[in-house]
Amino acid sequence: MKTEKKNKKERLSFFRSLYESAKCAISDITEEFDRNMQQYRGSSDIDGGKEKAVTVRNITYEIIESQVSSDIPQPKADAACYSEEKERAAHAIEALCRSLRDRLPFEEMNDLDERYTYIYGGSVWFVEWDSEADFGDVTGGVRVHCISPRDFIPQPNVYSVEDMEYCFLKFTTTRGELMRKYGVSEEESFSAECEYDGEVLTGTDTVIVILCFYRGENGEIGKYIFSGDLILSDIENYYKRKTKVCKKCKNNENLCTCESKGSFDMLDVDYETVNDKRNGRVIERVPYYVPKHFPLVIRKNTSAEGSLFGQSDCKYIRPEQQAINKIESRILQKLLRSGVTPIVPEDAVVSINNSVFGQVIKMKPGESMAQYGKVDTTPDISQDIAEAERLYDHSKRILGISDAYQGIAENANESGIARQLRISQASGRLESKKKMKHTAYAHLDRLIFEHYLAFADEPRSFCFKDAYGRIHNACFNRYDFLVYDVCRMGFKYDDSYLFSVDLNGGSEYQRESLWQKNLDNLKSGTLGDPAALPTLLRYWQCQERAHYPHARENVEYFSELIKEGGGRADEYNLENPVGQA
Repeated sequence: MKTEKKNKKERLSFFRSLYESAKCAISDITEEFDRNMQQYRGSSDIDGGKEKAVTVRNITYEIIESQVSSDIPQPKADAACYSEEKERAAHAIEALCRSLRDRLPFEEMNDLDERYTYIYGGSVWFVEWDSEADFGDVTGGVRVHCISPRDFIPQPNVYSVEDMEYCFLKFTTTRGELMRKYGVSEEESFSAECEYDGEVLTGTDTVIVILCFYRGENGEIGKYIFSGDLILSDIENYYKRKTKVCKKCKNNENLCTCESKGSFDMLDVDYETVNDKRNGRVIERVPYYVPKHFPLVIRKNTSAEGSLFGQSDCKYIRPEQQAINKIESRILQKLLRSGVTPIVPEDAVVSINNSVFGQVIKMKPGESMAQYGKVDTTPDISQDIAEAERLYDHSKRILGISDAYQGIAENANESGIARQLRISQASGRLESKKKMKHTAYAHLDRLIFEHYLAFADEPRSFCFKDAYGRIHNACFNRYDFLVYDVCRMGFKYDDSYLFSVDLNGGSEYQRESLWQKNLDNLKSGTLGDPAALPTLLRYWQCQERAHYPHARENVEYFSELIKEGGGRADEYNLENPVGQA
């Protein structure tokens, strides 16, 4: 994409026109996003009518919340071409990504991601390198953000991020943060774009910041940030290393000898000098690694033709939600209009003077109680209730969700194995949604790896547990990925690794099922002699990985027994060596 303009004003006008055109092109999608969120929140609007529903039974919220999962897929990296050195490097990548799962608020982001995906049909993940981030022992690291699709403005008519020439992210920030982060003066900050709700200004303390990623003529990634009439950042080669060079003496900022410090130019740095400790020599002119992808990942709900995002659950059960709202409103109106009307003679005397019963009918001498009666106008709503339940079941079948999947008891006489099988079948129908989540996390891990390969000058240390439960240290050093390119007669960074998720991480199975499988393996002798202490230790290590309660204490207990020289559990008179019924 050609972005060259004569001056800053023309560049701002160019990017702003791109933004406005892209935002106009997705106006229909934005309106659908609004409808989906209102439906999830229990809107009483009725499509095609001005009247609102009297009451709302929010089946959309119930069904979506039943699908929300707290499981975070664990990283898996494999070398495209196997070697022991590359296998160690792949383990270092896994340790790096796994440590970020623990260090960054992935639980909170996953919670947002799950709801964004089911409501809107997808979510957006944004990865950036923060050179000033303090991670304790090192400075600089990756920041990951989960963003609502409402704040992502793609290039029109392009349905893959990798195929886009440009795209935009919209952020809301405070005026103070704008001044601190981008060095804007207080006076200049009032030129920033403010947030409006329709035509009403929502507040003067917050502003809108627009971030554009684009591809240059040579395919390099550029970044342009603006807000209103303010140009906050303009970096043509976003991923390339930068250095400040004095315009007068042409020296680096640290080597500038000018008496009066003038202005500096930001120049790209293509090469670095690396000390190859493996061979004890200096490798000159090693090119810095430059990522080639937009730092964005789209997670789809389920794929849809001609759509950047996936299919929204709200959209596909909207007819059922609307029909249920109408039926529930009719049920309420029937009940409110219903009642019992008394029948009395024409000359009856009714006096409201009894504080306990409310009304007292005084009968004349000779009158019979048979002259009095009632008309019961309570309607029959059984058919309305049956139809509402039928529509509710219909909406669940559309999405492949059963009562068993939601944890609702269906048949008290059903065996546990039959119930577990039915839950597994229902879960299998949602397999495509899981695969889309796994795919998104695999792309996310690749972006994290590429950012560390490009900008992590210091080695990053992590710890992990081996198969015996022992804690080891691991290190990610980007120089370990240097390889010699015979064709180019020089060194380069090897990024040819395949990313997926670890299906053995426990996130794909019910924990109770894993616990039972581990116990079955112990009893069947798969892990070794069930009475041998090493076997019991191995069993409890498996349970610890499956997050069995108090498994860690059992691991430590059997470890101490083995250190004391014990061989079999029966030597210690252990009544229940496996610790389970």
